[in-house]
Amino acid sequence: MENFTVLIESRPFCAFDMAPMEQLKDSGMNLIDMRGSGVEDPKFVAALKQADAILCGNDLVVNDEVLDMAPGVKAIAKMGAGLDTVDIDAATRHDAIVFHTPGANNQAVADHTFALMLNVARKIIYCDQSLREKRWEHTKIMGLEIWQKTLGLIGLGAIGRCVALRAKGFQMKVVAYDPFWPEAFATEQGIEKVEIEELLRVSDIISIHVPLIPATKWMINAKTLGRMKPSAIMINAARGGIVNEADLYDALKNNVIAGAGLDVFENEPPSDSPLLELDNVVLTPHTAAFTFEGMNNMSVGVVEQLIEYYQGGKPAHIVNPEVFDRQTT
Repeated sequence: MENFTVLIESRPFCAFDMAPMEQLKDSGMNLIDMRGSGVEDPKFVAALKQADAILCGNDLVVNDEVLDMAPGVKAIAKMGAGLDTVDIDAATRHDAIVFHTPGANNQAVADHTFALMLNVARKIIYCDQSLREKRWEHTKIMGLEIWQKTLGLIGLGAIGRCVALRAKGFQMKVVAYDPFWPEAFATEQGIEKVEIEELLRVSDIISIHVPLIPATKWMINAKTLGRMKPSAIMINAARGGIVNEADLYDALKNNVIAGAGLDVFENEPPSDSPLLELDNVVLTPHTAAFTFEGMNNMSVGVVEQLIEYYQGGKPAHIVNPEVFDRQTT
């Protein structure tokens, strides 16, 4: 391809290491670097008109409206595994392939999931704040142990499996619900397959690792929270919108469950969320994937696929391959 222009929107792209950006520059593609910008910026809208590809993160919602502004776009390169900000049907209608970087941040998100578990269980943030406020609540702050407890994983995909492996170090019993059951892995690791109702009933800690799709929208709500143990902890480092935050607030406020750890929110940033008022929830600003290794893996993965496509090849992780077939026939 000649005169191929890539509009770079993703803020985290090459945040720690510029080597993938240099690879793009050396490939012969034209680059428009507008990291952190968006459709509210007239210059970004003008750049869309020139673009053959969009390298995007989680901020830009790529839908019919955006693609109508970008009539020449042939490829949407999404950093990360999540595709909830990309309308695949719209991209397909506009004859644009979509590819992403599954697996690039598995370890980072799994680490963060356990960090949230331990922070909630042992009230680490509260302890820190208490000491900074010159209080010595040595015998007043009581935590929960996660040692040999039951961990319920909603989703046993790539990240869920990484979390399950970490749980083995705490000798936890792992149960999981996933419609696409990884039989070999589950058998090897001794993971019990259960339905969602049973998982909610028996788990001491529940961790969510599913995408946000219509079937998972608000799957954690007042009804499902009411089925959990009063001592249970819920972790969500997947996507906001899977948990009904109003229902979660009520459950935490009224001690229906003991605590929660959230890295993702229905509206980001959650500036007006009542969850900010509670001390039995630990909140982080959608940073689970933000490690040097995770960010670099995503940048490298998206660049490798962009270059492969530019050179006439097929990117490794296309989600609408029928469009690629149309483009190449």
